[in-house]
Amino acid sequence: MSRTRGPTPRRGIGRDAAAAVAGALAVLLTSTAFSGVFSDARWVLPMITAVGTIASAGMVARSRRWATPWVITTQAVVLLVVLTAVFSDRAILGVLPGPGTITELWTLLGTALGTVRTAVPPVSADTALQCLVFLGIGLTALLLDAIAVSLRSPAVAGLVLLCVFAVPASLSDDLLPWWTFLTGALGFVLLLMAGSRREHTGSGEREEHRFVGLGGQSLTIAGLAAVVALLAGSTFTAVGTEGRLPGSSPTADGEAGEIGIRPFTSLQGQLTRNNVVELFRVRGLPEDAYLRAMTLREFDPSSGWKLAGLTRGVPARGSLPLPPGRDPSSGSRVRIEIEPLGYRDAWLPVFGVPLRVSGMGRNWRYDPAAGVLFTQSRQESRSYVETALLPEHSPAELRRAEGPLRIDPSYLELHGVEPRITNLAARITAEADTAFDKAVALNRFFTDPGNGFVYDEQTAPVSSGSALADFLFRGKRGYCEQFASSMAVLLRAVGIPSRVAVGFTSGRRDGDSRLITTEDAHAWVEAYFPGVGWTTFDPTPLDDGRTSLPSHLTGEQPAGESQTSETPGQDSSPTDSEQAAGGDAREDLATPLPEPPLAETTDNSVWATAGLCALVVAVLVAPATVRSVRRHRRMAVVTGGAPGAATTAWREVLDEFRDRGSLPATTDTARGVAGELTERHGLDAEGVDAMRALVAAVERDWYAPAGQPVDPALPDVLRRVRDSLRRSAPLRRRQRLLPRSVLRTGRPET
Repeated sequence: MSRTRGPTPRRGIGRDAAAAVAGALAVLLTSTAFSGVFSDARWVLPMITAVGTIASAGMVARSRRWATPWVITTQAVVLLVVLTAVFSDRAILGVLPGPGTITELWTLLGTALGTVRTAVPPVSADTALQCLVFLGIGLTALLLDAIAVSLRSPAVAGLVLLCVFAVPASLSDDLLPWWTFLTGALGFVLLLMAGSRREHTGSGEREEHRFVGLGGQSLTIAGLAAVVALLAGSTFTAVGTEGRLPGSSPTADGEAGEIGIRPFTSLQGQLTRNNVVELFRVRGLPEDAYLRAMTLREFDPSSGWKLAGLTRGVPARGSLPLPPGRDPSSGSRVRIEIEPLGYRDAWLPVFGVPLRVSGMGRNWRYDPAAGVLFTQSRQESRSYVETALLPEHSPAELRRAEGPLRIDPSYLELHGVEPRITNLAARITAEADTAFDKAVALNRFFTDPGNGFVYDEQTAPVSSGSALADFLFRGKRGYCEQFASSMAVLLRAVGIPSRVAVGFTSGRRDGDSRLITTEDAHAWVEAYFPGVGWTTFDPTPLDDGRTSLPSHLTGEQPAGESQTSETPGQDSSPTDSEQAAGGDAREDLATPLPEPPLAETTDNSVWATAGLCALVVAVLVAPATVRSVRRHRRMAVVTGGAPGAATTAWREVLDEFRDRGSLPATTDTARGVAGELTERHGLDAEGVDAMRALVAAVERDWYAPAGQPVDPALPDVLRRVRDSLRRSAPLRRRQRLLPRSVLRTGRPET
């Protein structure tokens, strides 16, 4: 009794549609991991729209029996049309992209990528980011659809899903929501299950697997998918705060009477003051100190000091790490309560060196190198408590400071500064023996009335191409930004690392607290000394009592008397210095502080790594899990004696052979298949007898009249075939982990 099989028919439209739907669901379920990156749900609808667009376009194209290249092209074109219709106001007829549309979308995506480079998750899903989500997830869905449906390699498509999950896992320091691991794994399982559906041939009486290993085309696509995913991952995992940072926009002023801070150190700027607004009420501050909001590292001669180099830092929770080179034993440890009144910004001002900050809410981060706390976007600042180290160093200690620099060399960079400015710095500090004395001399250069510098909210007109040179040699009139910017440049000119700090002075006394207002906005200089750390200097010649002169500058005479500015035909040089005797350091108000442990700052990254590893393991064991579930389901059918039990047992035996790399020609009969497989794998006598019994049961199931009883010995027959196969051809570890009966595509293997 034989039945000749004809050519295997083309896979039905319904099967392709089911696989496409499963692929779309897999992308959607895996993309839920982005919930840990966004602070709102506005990204969800663009994601669903993009995935639905790809799936729908693919199903329509395949229903027309188009070739795979045309299917993919159609999907890409439809994705572009929908992208244009949703995110462009310059579309032709509202949907077709034109030259203006491309420019508009390119600008929008550029804005989104700028946010990716500078933002710290979770971020608000604005229009630019929604556009990026639509395009990114849409292209991901297109790639997965091509692999899982067109090439019928669902297991290979799992690489795409893994990389989709890896992007948010790498962006967020916090562990992603636990349920996103489950949804991602569920999406992959759905993809495998849809890809493992059987196809009927001929009259539909017999079901035949269509299998092929990972062929050259599949491997090529898989390699391209891996490369694209890795490139995307490397782009997105660069997320942080490198470059332009939250709050750094020059238009980032407060709204509705709420005031924020921006880096206002452009030398050509003018200080404008609105009505006085109360910003902070501070309790527990034992002495005058500066309230620092941000620090500026990069100097551009054409535009002044800029935000640059701020890293993602660490979550501002628990003990905070000390800045590089900071001596924890010299200073007072104090507890300061800070109540924001009219302040709203992405920067959280702190006093001194923050050791711990609490109460300000979630999503704040701390960069110890820059000494600032920040978040991605402006938000209402709650009252917070800072445990701060207020550094205290005597002039003698600062003069003895020496050792290697433990900071970024960029704090010494000085590009494009005119030689006469560096020469001025050298003349001012010519008689100073130590780095500290040089810093004091530069500070006194601005504060000594004999040098002609005047504090004024109106800067002098610019008469040359260099605002810095105009201020130093001609105008000599400006506000705190001009003074701080100029001194920081001169410090670098004599080899002292420097940066500009922006924030507030300590305000005025108001009962048992201090009140800080918009009038107290200020900029000053911080110089770095090895073994000591960043030390405050203030060159602004204020005479209204608002400055908080550091203890190391009180009564300190620099290496020289009054210096005069450079004028044409006149060479200014310092006189002999009066070296002040080094006083003793003030007694600490608290015991020396140990170095805060850094392990706490890495806990979240450890958990994120562990979660990602768990996902990788889940992806690896998924094929074996699917195979095990399928086997147990079939065994239940065979044991229960349901109609078609013999055919089900036959399918299980064929999958056992497929797992071992064997599959007969689809035109052969069941008896011929059994003979070929028995000989190929060398079944023992018991196995041969069991195979004959199974073939007889299968032929009765296929050709006997309906309603025939199932042989009660069928479960034992199946067991004996499988046992014999295990003895003669045991599965290797790779075959057990990646069963070929699950990892299959649509072409028959001979």
